[in-house]
Amino acid sequence: MSVDHGANLQSLIKRLAGEGSPVAQERTQRFHCGPNEPMTDPICDELIWSFLVWEAGEKRAAALAAKLCESFVDLNEFRICLTSELVSFFGQTYPKNAERADRMRTSLNDIFRREHEVSLRSLAGLNKREAKAYLDSIEGIPPYVANRTFLLGLGGHAFPLDNRLLKLLAAEEAIAETETVASGAGWLERQIRSGDAAPAFVSLETWAAEQPTSRSKNKKTSKKITNKSDSAGSQSI
Repeated sequence: MSVDHGANLQSLIKRLAGEGSPVAQERTQRFHCGPNEPMTDPICDELIWSFLVWEAGEKRAAALAAKLCESFVDLNEFRICLTSELVSFFGQTYPKNAERADRMRTSLNDIFRREHEVSLRSLAGLNKREAKAYLDSIEGIPPYVANRTFLLGLGGHAFPLDNRLLKLLAAEEAIAETETVASGAGWLERQIRSGDAAPAFVSLETWAAEQPTSRSKNKKTSKKITNKSDSAGSQSI
């Protein structure tokens, strides 16, 4: 019997809405130089946040965002760092730390070359097609980051997907296991109407952040093994 992934996806989204998952609302800026002093405009703020969430999840991104605000005067200081310095800033355990550092540095420098500042405020004056084309053309930007910024920063229609979310949806049979990140993002965009995309994505991202990671599973397994070893040692004594 074939699986109706579309129906399973809608069922999951409906279930999460019933459980009180937060809906998309006006975004508050996360990166500040000081009290009430944002590092950049809301659109670029969403892009920076999306870069931290990509393949890492919101919980880990939140800790790193706080660290970024404490460690850098502004995004210009962050932008001019060497890739090796950003890798060190992200830390050894942060997913895709080297690739993230290289991509983020490349993207911010490309934005600076175009705008003469680390800002995307100019996108607010473009139509949706032009704004999406601009985001997609930023050097080094992952599709997840471009789509997330477009969806939540500009109110466009896209569906951000990375391997982390893809695997979780596949485990729920809410997307086919054969989908890639690229094809899966397109499938999700077709499954969810424009007006529903933002709240659906926010609900799924919140749900994804609550799922145990392979790292946390490994920790639990390691703890169980240690406890068994301790117990065996006690019995032998």
